[in-house]
Amino acid sequence: MSLRSRVAERAAVLLDYCRREGYNTHIALFVDLSRHSGRRRFVVWDFESEDIVVAAPVSHGSGSRSPHVRSAYARMSNEDGSHLSSVGRALVAERYVGRYGTAYRLDGLDSTNSNLRSRCVVLHGWDHTTSYPIYPFATVGSFGCPVLSRRVMEAVDGILCDHKRVIIDIFV
Repeated sequence: MSLRSRVAERAAVLLDYCRREGYNTHIALFVDLSRHSGRRRFVVWDFESEDIVVAAPVSHGSGSRSPHVRSAYARMSNEDGSHLSSVGRALVAERYVGRYGTAYRLDGLDSTNSNLRSRCVVLHGWDHTTSYPIYPFATVGSFGCPVLSRRVMEAVDGILCDHKRVIIDIFV
C-alpha cells in the first residue's frame, strides 16, 4: 500500500478524533515507521484537500547506539533512556530554538507515547538527515526524536507557525 493510501486511512480516523477533542482540523503530521527510513515516510496532511502537502524522509530512534548508526526500520519504546521511537498520537506543543535549531516539544496523548515530554523527544531538524529519499540506504538515527532535514524542517515550521493544536501521528 502506498504512503498516501496509508496516511489517508489514518487521516480519516484522526480527523474525527481532532473534531471530538478540539485539535486542529486543517492539518496533521504523520510518520509511517513501517516504511524504510530511506524512503519518504513523514507527511504533512491537509484535511480539506485530503492530500499530502509535504513528504520527506525522517530519522527515528536508534536505541542506545550512537545516533549516527543507520538502521532502516525503527524499534519502539516509551521508556526513558531507550533512545527508541514511540508510536501514537501527540500534540505538537511549543516551538523553541535549541541545539538543533527550531524544534517543537511533543506531548504524547496515548499510553504508547505518554513519556515523550519527559524523555525530551521533540520534532526537529538536523544537518545529517536527508531531504530526499536515499533508499536502499538508511537515514541517520536519532535518540528517539522524529528528525527532518533542516530544509524540510523550515517548511514544516512555516506551516506549524500558521496552525495551533496540531497532532502528529506516529504509527507502524
